[in-house]
Amino acid sequence: MPVLNKDVPVMTEVFKNHGFYTTAVVNNSLAGQNLTGRGFDEYYEGAAVALDVTERVGLAANAQYRAPATVDRVIPWLDRHHAQRFFLYVHFWEPHSPYDPPAEDDIFKSDAYPYISDTGYDVAHAPLKRLAMLGDQKAIERLYQLYDGKIHYVDRYIGKLLDHVHELGLDGNTVIALTSDHGELMFSHPKDFLTADHRSLYDENLHIPFIVAGPGVPQGKVVDGLASNIDSAPTLLDLAGLPPLGDAEGHSLVPMIRGDVPAINQYIYAEEDLGTPARSVRSENYRLIKYLWDGKTQLFDLKRDPHEQTDVANENPLAVQELSARLNEWMKVNQPTREVQLRRWRIFTQPDKEITVDDQTIGSRFLITGGGWNNDVATESGNWEVGAFWTEGGDGSRTALWRGDNPLIGTYKISIYYGHPAIGRLASAAPFTIVSEGGSKTVEVDFNRDAGAWKLLGTAVNPYYVKLTNAANGAVLADAVKFERVD
Repeated sequence: MPVLNKDVPVMTEVFKNHGFYTTAVVNNSLAGQNLTGRGFDEYYEGAAVALDVTERVGLAANAQYRAPATVDRVIPWLDRHHAQRFFLYVHFWEPHSPYDPPAEDDIFKSDAYPYISDTGYDVAHAPLKRLAMLGDQKAIERLYQLYDGKIHYVDRYIGKLLDHVHELGLDGNTVIALTSDHGELMFSHPKDFLTADHRSLYDENLHIPFIVAGPGVPQGKVVDGLASNIDSAPTLLDLAGLPPLGDAEGHSLVPMIRGDVPAINQYIYAEEDLGTPARSVRSENYRLIKYLWDGKTQLFDLKRDPHEQTDVANENPLAVQELSARLNEWMKVNQPTREVQLRRWRIFTQPDKEITVDDQTIGSRFLITGGGWNNDVATESGNWEVGAFWTEGGDGSRTALWRGDNPLIGTYKISIYYGHPAIGRLASAAPFTIVSEGGSKTVEVDFNRDAGAWKLLGTAVNPYYVKLTNAANGAVLADAVKFERVD
């Protein structure tokens, strides 16, 4: 089902309507024809149906998702069409997880678990993410090394493409742009997004490359200015000498690239609807993030705190006021009503009938905070899918949270699963709280009973998440939560 409104103009249609032969080679069906398919004369997709990217097993085994297959398709296409005016969109999956570079690209090793190269979600064979969640800095270091190795891997194949462009003599009349859709958190924000993945509006996710070369572009220049991915299409159309998209919010960056103006954007905006819905606005000095479920607002001073570790909202009320006003105005224009949004989610995501969120999963579906958590992967414990986390009872500062990626729309039965690890005294009154659009409800669970079976917590309409704290009279267990839609 096409995701884009048919009445919204897209960049490829402008190129096509002005005589360019347009082609896409996409090895990521999650961003395939339903999302990016309009305006192309030819469209090649690595797989027609998105594979299971949660466990990554099928993905890693499918050669069509790999960079070599992409390059093998693009180079013959260039041989056939290089004499034409063309627009070619090439989408590599890499360096997306799994971070599994071949040995020749795994070149950044140190003493940080050099023997581990599997970064998937299998408890028995891929421990790095579990160790990282527990604060193991060597595990995080190894994840960075593998990520860098995956970048090195795809860089080699991008280099092969650029070499072929040069061999065909296209350097002087071809604009080439390289960009990405997101970065990775890599456990940089453990207080609220203890994950390697990309489900936040922090800079680690939002700061992406936009590298441009070709006619009209100065060589070797680094431009330090605010830009957004919605500026990409206006910029490329401008460089091609084509008219801009009608009603586009983005701006051409060409005047800033050429040094004609110091800046194009005073403010740039971002939105996140997976996991925890949020919106953000950034100025030269600050980023403000607003969370839609609870109204929480964060402010970061990007000059003093570029890694966004300290919320300074309370100390800077005027900055909060100004940026909140800017963000609210932007949301009025760009955000649909709640009713429209829910209807769209129902159409395009087909809300899950059932999802199980385990203690080791993609994105930030499962989070632990507060430190002091322990890992249990003993098969005799009877945990769901082998692994679980646990911590001693205390003051409630340690939390575990389970949620979906896409919004859970409808009425859901919510159940929990836990094993029986040999860790001493287990809590008999562990507080699990279901938070939904209608409010919250806390249920106390006795971990000494009903182990090894699903236990119903309750029912909720449009549930947001389930949260457990260690404000309990013994150790609490964080294993699996199941959401089953019943309407």
